[in-house]
Amino acid sequence: MTKTQKQRDKQIRLALTNACEAIKEMVIGFDYLTRTVDLNNEVNTLKVQCYFIDEVAREDAKPQLDELTQIILSQLAAIKLNAKPAHISFLAN
Repeated sequence: MTKTQKQRDKQIRLALTNACEAIKEMVIGFDYLTRTVDLNNEVNTLKVQCYFIDEVAREDAKPQLDELTQIILSQLAAIKLNAKPAHISFLAN
């Protein structure tokens, strides 16, 4: 990994950490999120998986999923990474 890629990875990680913390404050039962990305092709390879503590928590949050997606996308847009909603999934542990 080049120095530039390490810096970019850190930017992505910080943006998603901010999104995660904001979501945790809004949604009871939200646990954490993870991401995978090929730094040579960020826009097409970024995948964000958001986890709830269980299926009940995920079901309870369904009305808010669009809002949660927008929080994540806005944090990524702030670092000039234009992800698509399809790159974000919501799962239960």
